[in-house]
Amino acid sequence: MTRNRPLPAPLEEIPCVLVPGRLTPPFDWHAVFGRAGEVEIEIGCGKGRYLAEAARLRPGSDLVGVERAGKWFRRAVQRAHRSGLPNIRLLQADAFDFLARWVPPGSAAAIHVYFPDPWPKQRHGKRRLLQPALYRLAARALATAGRLCLASDVEPYLRNAVEEVAATGLFNPEAWPEDAPDRLPTEFAVKYAREGRPLFYARFVRGAGMETIQLPVVASPAGEES
Repeated sequence: MTRNRPLPAPLEEIPCVLVPGRLTPPFDWHAVFGRAGEVEIEIGCGKGRYLAEAARLRPGSDLVGVERAGKWFRRAVQRAHRSGLPNIRLLQADAFDFLARWVPPGSAAAIHVYFPDPWPKQRHGKRRLLQPALYRLAARALATAGRLCLASDVEPYLRNAVEEVAATGLFNPEAWPEDAPDRLPTEFAVKYAREGRPLFYARFVRGAGMETIQLPVVASPAGEES
């Protein structure tokens, strides 16, 4: 469990925190991490459980967590700071703006989106994180053969996402066995598993030779992250 312990300094002074107001987009990942590693991004990282575990198991990769909600962002920073892992960075930002402005095209090896709020009511459709605008931005951010990884405890939500990703023509589906080493638990995955809920996963590969995405800054839907 992530304890709400005080940080040793203001949030913006913690080394793993990226402060947009002090930086100019897009990021130079080599400057951010001080090395040239493979960059993986988790959108809606919540309390940072997946991020910290992935950073520990993949020390050659550089993990970037994006969380909009201040409460969960602080908890993620606490976890990352306590871990002492040098390959984690965290940013409190809107997911759509982050992918559109801050991530250099073709610079990410993987984008992870796990258990976002499904916003089940039809009138709230624009608030959903899993939607075509996100997939197009993800395709722009990913290198060729980069992976887009999704998970939800709501089967219709994920099934619809799979169909929408396929409709972009930018990704190829990829098998993702339950025992795959990168199927790491998130806070919600642990909670839902304890409650006996089935969990649904899907993984895609950014196709070679597919359409190059050139997109302007997009306005984000309100409340798109859980």
